[in-house]
This record gives sequence, structure tokens and C-alpha cells, in this order.
Amino acid sequence: MTSTENNSNGNGNGNSLKLYYWYTSFYSQRVLMALYEKRVPFKTRVVNLSAMEQYEPWFLRLNPRAEVPVLTDGVKVIPDSVRIVEYLEDNFSNGDFGQLTPKEKGSEESKKIQKYRDLLESLAISVITFGSATNPDFLDNPKPPFTPVVIKRLADFAKNRPTVIRDFAERTPEFREKLLEKAREVEEGSFKQVQSKKAVEKVLTELEGVLQTVEDELASHTDDQCEWWLCGAMLSIADIDLAILLNRLYQLGFECRYWAQGKRPHLEAYWERIQQRSSFKRATYFSANAVRLTMLRGALKGKKGLLASLTAAIGVAVVSYIVYRRVQKS
Repeated sequence: MTSTENNSNGNGNGNSLKLYYWYTSFYSQRVLMALYEKRVPFKTRVVNLSAMEQYEPWFLRLNPRAEVPVLTDGVKVIPDSVRIVEYLEDNFSNGDFGQLTPKEKGSEESKKIQKYRDLLESLAISVITFGSATNPDFLDNPKPPFTPVVIKRLADFAKNRPTVIRDFAERTPEFREKLLEKAREVEEGSFKQVQSKKAVEKVLTELEGVLQTVEDELASHTDDQCEWWLCGAMLSIADIDLAILLNRLYQLGFECRYWAQGKRPHLEAYWERIQQRSSFKRATYFSANAVRLTMLRGALKGKKGLLASLTAAIGVAVVSYIVYRRVQKS
């Protein structure tokens, strides 16, 4: 598929929306939860990061930065999870759609939501994820999809990422300059951090401070506010950011370091509560159950022969059906 396949204008009811995403992508899960929470209908296309599909021309025409997620609304192309969620909130907050920010933009609740959005979005998620993979001593009890095999693959990719991007740049003349620019950005940014145990520890310590601020906020809620979310009675964009962050930390096995076993009781209670939210279940369920299928499909990609094609097709049909049924029941 190319970026011109959806060529109708957005109609305001969500029927023209299509999300390009990857199951275990932190930022993809953030957008998925927002879409489910807002009850906006949308279609999906998996961008198989395990098969490096983000560097293929069809996707680079959507987002030359080779990053998921990307949302299309007719001919509009919206990259970056922050921009996507804001686009959804600006265009799909009337009628039957859910709302993730107060209608009064200058209210105290609105200001608090923005404060926590800024705080949570400032965290270096790639360093937390890839840095933990390259420095597994930090990991305590990682859970699927972060199995030992996946952690090793993440570590290998983190070590070779600039080289991988440059290889694709040479193979894709149309996007050569953009990819070379991205390779330089990686080298000058997160690449060195994820290799350094000291740099990763620094980020994890900064995370400690952020979560303590969240704990203090949750602890400030009075008895009659016990059913509140982070910033008020409304489940907001800040809650989506926090929920997906906690999920990533839990999957990496950091819950004991940051909140479990009474370390931060209000955050622990929040984590237990947010897991029951339907939008959270649907946004994160795919990552643990469908990723194996797509990684298999990525491994088979490029292989010739009828048997490989049939195996991939049967696997896709069976597992997709199982995942679909389970998600619908959640």
C-alpha cells in the first residue's frame, strides 16, 4: 500500500482513519488507547518492525523519519503519537466520541493535565527500553513480549541501528538523505546512551523522580476523590501516557523497583485499576499475543516457495482469528 491509497477527504466520523502501527511500539499503544477510549472507528495496518518495514519505500512515503505510529485521515498524514492524539482530540470530541481533555481549556484541571503530559512525555522511552536490553543487569522479572530472545534482538538492533539505517539509505536512493540524517541523529542521541550503563541508570533515576511526583499527586486526592484518575474525574491524555508507561515498565520487570510491594501504594493501586480499563486492555493485548505471529511472518518474508507462503497464510489466519476473538471479549 502507498500513501495515496486513502484518497478521500476526512468526514469527521472516523471512518476514513487508518493507523499504521506496531504491536509493541510504546507510541503506537499510546495512540491505540486514545482511539479506543474516544470510541473512534479506524482501520489498521501493521508495520512489521521485526522485518524492518519502516524503512521500505511505501512507508517512508508516509513518514520519511521511518517511525510508527502514523495516522491517515483521507489525504491527511499525521505522524508522531503526540500530534496524533491532539488531532483526535481536536477533531473527534463531539457527539458519541469520548473526550480526553476538559472543554474549558484554561481550567485548573486542563493546566494540570498539560503539566503531567509534559513531564511524562519528556522521558527517554527508547533509552529505558533499548538501554535495559543492552544492560540486562537492570532487568528483574521481564514478561512477554520481552522474552530473552526478544531482549537479545533489541540489544543487537540497538548496537547496530546506525549501520542498519545507512544500509537502507544506500538501497533507497529516494530517501537516502533523510535516512542518513536519521542515522546521524541516532548516533548523536540515544545510540551512545543505550550502550552506557551509567547513562541508562541516570534515566532510570530520573524516572524515579517522575513517578514520585505522580505518587504525590495521587496521594493528594481526598476520600471523595478516590475514584479520580491522575488529574481529576476525567480519564485524560495524561492518564494514557501514564498507563502505557507503567505497562512498559511492568513488561520490562521494573514494577518492584518503582511501585510494587508497597513502595508507592497509590501508584500501585492506580496500576491495578487502569489495567481493568477496556481501552487499556485492547491497546496492550495485541503486543503480548500477536507479535509472535508478525515476527514469524517477518522471518518468512522474502523466502520463496509455496510451503512458506502457505505456512505464513495459515498462521496469519489462525492467530489473527484467536487474537480478534479474545480482544473482543476483553
